[in-house]
Formats: sequence, structure tokens, C-alpha cells
Amino acid sequence: MFRDIFKESLQKRLVLGFLVATCLTGMVATFAGIKIINRNTMDEAQRRVQQDINTARLIYKHNMERLTFQVRCIALRSHLGNVISSGDMLALEDMKGLIRTGVEAKNGYRTECVCLDMLSLVDAKGTVLYRASNPAAKGDTVLWDPVVRECLAKKTLLSSTELIPLEWIRRENPLLSERLQIAVVETPRSIEPGEKQLSEGMVLRAAYPIFDSYGDFKGALVGGFLLNGDYSIVDKITETVFRDEKYKDRDMGFATIFQGGVRISTNVMTEDSERATGTVVSREVYEKVVEEGKDWVGRAFVVNDWYLSSYVPIYNIDNNIIGMLYVGILEAKYRDMKLFTMWIFLGITTLGMIIAFIISFWMGQTIMERMRILKQAAETIATGDLDYQLPSSKSSDFGVLDKAFNNMVRSLKDRDDRLNKAFQQLTQTKRLISLGQIAAGVAHEMNNPLGGILLYSSLVLEELPEDNLARENMNKIIYQTNRCKEIVQNLLDFARTPSGERMPLDINDVLWTSLRLVKDQSMFHGIEIETSLTEGLPHVNGDRLRLEQIFLSLFINASDSMVEGGKLTVATKLISRFPSDAEESMEMEKICLLASSHTIKITISDTGKGIEKAHLAHIFEPFFTTKDPGQGTGLGLSIAYGIVRKHDGFIDVESELGQGTTFSIFLPAKEIDSPERNETAEDIRVG
Repeated sequence: MFRDIFKESLQKRLVLGFLVATCLTGMVATFAGIKIINRNTMDEAQRRVQQDINTARLIYKHNMERLTFQVRCIALRSHLGNVISSGDMLALEDMKGLIRTGVEAKNGYRTECVCLDMLSLVDAKGTVLYRASNPAAKGDTVLWDPVVRECLAKKTLLSSTELIPLEWIRRENPLLSERLQIAVVETPRSIEPGEKQLSEGMVLRAAYPIFDSYGDFKGALVGGFLLNGDYSIVDKITETVFRDEKYKDRDMGFATIFQGGVRISTNVMTEDSERATGTVVSREVYEKVVEEGKDWVGRAFVVNDWYLSSYVPIYNIDNNIIGMLYVGILEAKYRDMKLFTMWIFLGITTLGMIIAFIISFWMGQTIMERMRILKQAAETIATGDLDYQLPSSKSSDFGVLDKAFNNMVRSLKDRDDRLNKAFQQLTQTKRLISLGQIAAGVAHEMNNPLGGILLYSSLVLEELPEDNLARENMNKIIYQTNRCKEIVQNLLDFARTPSGERMPLDINDVLWTSLRLVKDQSMFHGIEIETSLTEGLPHVNGDRLRLEQIFLSLFINASDSMVEGGKLTVATKLISRFPSDAEESMEMEKICLLASSHTIKITISDTGKGIEKAHLAHIFEPFFTTKDPGQGTGLGLSIAYGIVRKHDGFIDVESELGQGTTFSIFLPAKEIDSPERNETAEDIRVG
């Protein structure tokens, strides 16, 4: 098969190759896209159901706290301690109104004030003194109830969810019998096999200790709320979490309270539109939550459909698991969303593959056409016509053979042109060198006639009488001649290639030369220049042009920081290794690093905008600049730093934002030979 494929025309092979590559890319993209869509959709659904179960826990806990609060309020309001001491139980008749009626229990709702299914008063030994829902039943003990037992023992308020035998629930409130008739659809995991009805009920219990007016412990008030057959908590969870959201006329989410593995309170509906009480949870969930005590989050089949579910255990006061709290989201919505997204993704991918195939077919034909054109062009070149070029209107940007052919033709055609151009450039370079030498020579030779003009003009000026009108013209000639000499000298100075040689220099002279170059420039308009140069300073060994480069860079930086005007101060002074006053002592830490016993300090200060403290440690780093983009390269100060170091000195900076910047350059001075020289320099500096 592969041999047959390679025997096909190049155009067919190209189209087939493009098609295979497109299909493979589409398959990989489809597989990855489906995996990502599936994972993200399910992760989002599981995150939501985890948030929902946390809300359900809060609502369940709120109902427990509400029961506890009501029992406490009843106990404090009724002065039960004195009632127990007096034995007058007729004072408790009003407590009957705190018990839910049969209508309320049947419809599964509670008012804000009435929410109790059970309310009993017991003495300190656990004997029932009064039952609000069944006054005739009294005298029995309720120490079998762990909540009551712990409350009487610890004399503190306690609450918990407990399993209570059905006969005791009926004894507490006969009206609860109807809600206890829950037929188990399937043998649950919490009762013995073969039993088809629960033998216990799940009750929220709260017990509050009773003390008389003397502080003596008398007993406890015990309240309870039966969860079996009551839907107020699960409906509140559904209302709070899902807000009656529906999908395809089906409720979006449900909540359930399990006793063991049996649903005793739920809003999950059966196919007959009945609440699915009495149905049981799956074996997997039961083992994970009830037997192992772990939360379960995942996909579960509930009664008649799949739900993204979360189950958490419910503990009694002894920390034993007696049931579960469940919240589930209808998976159908997320499943349909996932399928819809996948179909859209597949449609886009398929459309992309079709478009890619069409493009590949068109590109195959284009490549073959270009190959035919290149073949014809190669035959033309073979005849010796080196001027041949492919027509620009037929040139292809993506054809590798086209580019190779054009490069070949250009290399043959342009070879002589490149050689001629290189020869012309070499000739031009030589001409520029010669012109430079001629210009330097002319400038040098112009010094002689300019000197003669200046000499003879001065002689003529001396011979003219004071009142001669020609003296003014001669003074102009002398002035203009001096200007020409200065221009020629500047031309020679700046045209001269730096030699790198170090020679004795007067640092003040170097500073004056640098200042004269910039002080009349437009950038220094509005800037006051103040100099304080100490005369008679010893010379320094240095490269004049390099030092001028440093000073020019610092002057220009100062002008850039004073856009609205300011003051530039340039100062020099001599510092000795053996200081004579406190001011010089402050410089000892710096000059002690230099080999010379005397140091010349050059200070360049401005009143500009200053430098931030965070930038001071980096300003001498290459390419670091605080100027606006396009205003500087960040090399000026790093080059200046290197030049100063090569002169065996160092440069320092001090600045505050908004207060200006001061650069200090320390250069070793030539040794002062005689004491007289030292004294003179010191006198000049101090003066």
C-alpha cells in the first residue's frame, strides 16, 4: 500500500499528507477537548455540591441551636425550679401550647414560636414530673436518654441528635405515631435483615438544667423535635440552596436526612410524585459514610435518576454515627451542558478539518504550479541567461523551491554588483581618510597664516594713533582672527583620536574646557552655573579626553534633571590623608582607599529633581537609567565609573528626591615634593 502511495503523483501525495496531518490534529484536539470539558464540568458541579452540603450543615445546626434556645427560654421564663420544689404541676399547663398540633406535624411546617414535638420536665434523678404533650404519662425515668443523663450529671445545657425507641416517642407525644409509620422499601443497612419497619426515631434533643431560687439543682427541662416524617429542614435547605431552580420541569436539587441508611425526611420524589421516605441508600455510600465515618462526594443514583451528591455523617452525643445529611444536584443539567459543549467543539473541529482539507488541496495545486514555473526558469538559466528572474506577480512566499531559485539567480546576478559595490566602498573609505588627513593638515596649516594675520594686525594696531578711526577695525580683525584660531584648535582637539596616554593634568583646566563646551548650549538656558575651583591644586595623571568625557556626561545629566531651570555647582579641593579639621576627617573613610597621600575631590551638584533612594544602588550599573524611555541608554554613568576606576580613583553620589544630586569624584594627586608646596596648597585651599 505504501509503495502504491509513493508511486502516485506529487500532488496526490501532498494532499494525502495534509489530510492525514489534519485528521490526526483534529483527533488529538477532540480527545483533549472532550477530556478538558468533562473534567471542568464535573469539577465545577462537585465544587457546587460541596458548597451546598456546607450550607445544609449550617441549616441543620441552626435548627439544633434554635431548639436549644427555645428550651432555655422556656425554662428561664417559667421558674421551673420553684415549680419542682412546690410540686404544683398545674402551673405548667401553659406548656401544652408549645407543642405542635397534628395539623402542623402533618403539613410539615413550624411557626416561629412553636417548633417542639416533645417537652418534659424531669427531677434530679431523671423521673418525669410532667409531659406537656402527654400529661397523663409521668413517673417513669428517662435516664436511658444520653442527653438527659449527661445534663443531669454535668448540670449544663446539652443538645444532640439521638435515636429513640418508638414506644418512648409515642409515650412522649402520641400524636407522633402517624409520622413513625415509615415502611422500609428495601432492607436498610441500619436494621436487622428481614425487618421492614424502623424500630427507632431520629430526634433533635436538648436538655437544660433547672435550679431553684436558692441555687439548688432540681432537675432538667427536656425538649425534642422528631425528624421522621418532618420536611421543614430539608425543604429549608432546598429553598436556601437551590431557590426553586428547575431543569426541564424537574427540581434542580434535593436534600435528605437519613436515619442509618433509610430516608426519613426528604424532598426527593418518586415516580408517583410522593416523597421517597423509606427508601435506602446504596451499599457503597452506606459503607463509606456510616461505617467508615467519611464524607462522600460523587455521582450517585437516587431513586430514579443520577445526582451529583454529597453525604456527611450525623453523630449523636456519644460521637457514634446514627445517620447522614445529603444534598444532591440533578446531573442531567450538567450532563446536557457537557454534551452540548462537546457537540459544539466537535462541530468546530470538523469544520476546521474540512477547511484545512480544502486549503491543503489548493496549496497542493499551487505548489505544483510553482514547480512547473521553476522548471521552466531553470531551463532558461541553463541557456546562459543570467538576467532571468521569476515574474513578481507569480512569486510565491511559501515555496521553498521558489526561494532557492531566487537566491541562486540573485547570487549569480548580484555577485559582480557586490564586488563593484565593495570596491566603491573601499575607495570611498580611503577618500574619507584622505579628506580627514587633508582637513587636519589644512587646519594645521591655517594656524600659520592666522598667526601672521594676528601678528601683523597687532603691529599695525600698535602703530596707529589712539584717535585713529582704523583702530576699531583692527580690533575687529584681531577678534575674528582669534575666533578662527579657537575654531581650528577645537577642530583639532575633537578630531584627534584618543591615545589613552596618561599625563599630568590641571584638573581645573579640564573642568573649564568641558564647561565652555556646554555652557552656551540651549539646554543650559535658565541654569545658573557657579564654580568654586581651588587654585594651585597639584596635577593628576590622567587622559584628558576621557576625563572631559566624564565631566560632559555629568553636566548633561544635570541639565536634564533641571528642565525648569536651577543651579549647577562645580567645585574642587585638595584633601590630605592627614586631616587638619573635622570636615576632612569625614572624607578619611573614602580617601584611605587611594594610594596617594593627597586626593583631589571634584564635586558636581545640581538642584534638579534628584534620584530615588531605591535607585542609588544601581545607577552605576550598565543600562540602568532613570530617564524616560528613549532619553538615555544607561551607559553614561557606568562608563564614567570605569574611567574613574582606571584613573585609580572612585566616584560617589548623594541625592534626595526633590533636593538635587551631588556627584563626587576622588582622584589621586601627584605627590607634593616640598613642605612649601604643601603649605601653599593648604593656604590656597583654606583661603
